[in-house]
Amino acid sequence: MSYLIHSSSCLSMDNYNRSQSFSIAMHTFFVLILVTILARHGYTQVLPQPGVCGIPLIKPKSTTRIVNGEAAIPHSRPYQLLLVGFFPNGTAKAYCGASLITTKHVLTAAHCVAGYNAQDLRIFPGLHNFTSYVLNPQNGIPVQKFVSHESYNAGRLTSDVAIIRLARELVVDNHQIGLICLPEEKAAACGVGHPVVASGWGATTGDPNRPSNSRPVELQQVDLQCVDANSNAGCKSLTYLLNIIREPSKMCAYNPGKSVCFGDSGGPLVREKTHPDGRKYFEQVGIMSGTKDCSFTGPYPDIYADVIYFMSWITKQVQASP
Repeated sequence: MSYLIHSSSCLSMDNYNRSQSFSIAMHTFFVLILVTILARHGYTQVLPQPGVCGIPLIKPKSTTRIVNGEAAIPHSRPYQLLLVGFFPNGTAKAYCGASLITTKHVLTAAHCVAGYNAQDLRIFPGLHNFTSYVLNPQNGIPVQKFVSHESYNAGRLTSDVAIIRLARELVVDNHQIGLICLPEEKAAACGVGHPVVASGWGATTGDPNRPSNSRPVELQQVDLQCVDANSNAGCKSLTYLLNIIREPSKMCAYNPGKSVCFGDSGGPLVREKTHPDGRKYFEQVGIMSGTKDCSFTGPYPDIYADVIYFMSWITKQVQASP
């Protein structure tokens, strides 16, 4: 009897797996058809809309934090990319996060590409585990060119945004590789206390005594909230010049005891939204720009480039490099 029950459950699971595989295959097929139709009608330079972007096949699950953190569900954030900078001899130098906004364009922080030539940068899509695979430039997607914001200031991290044009187009399946939606230029700002999620392979502690062994293998994520600079002294010190002049290109996110960390720079800060047809999707509102010490010495908000503020510039750069 136990053998028969076991056999039945195996058959049921096998049917379930087949159904899941069929569902993924059909979703991938329809995404590819939609992208092809848009391309044939001259819409390749337009940023994708919800339905094409922001809808991963594997649903994310909220976890605790990146610092001392927990791993994201594998491939539940398929828009997340790893950006690696290499020395001219092919040795890995540094890495950042990034996000896929079209099949050819990547959004990241300007400080992540500063000092590099395009040929020394590689993008790694579809990753969950950070392994030695990413230390070989032959394994990454080459970069054709990149452009940083003309007002970028390294000292203040002002206008810390850059667009990368890939040397070849990526195939999107929303399973391992997916697009993140971007907000409209006049979209509502991320309100105080609004839940957002940051993700990346950055260090899991700000402890200066153990930086070498604090990088995670798996992609991490952290639940945060948007912060108002006027009511949070820590955010105000990061987003105001001389504590007087507001720098509108910046925003903050925070949660007590939770933080992004070194290596998460350039990665996406996203919020969940609801499409008029009822579907949930993810929209990027921030680009990780800086952290004080990953909340190691005390609670402190992290700073992000405000995507809504830069939407006109982002759209212009995408259109200029089809």
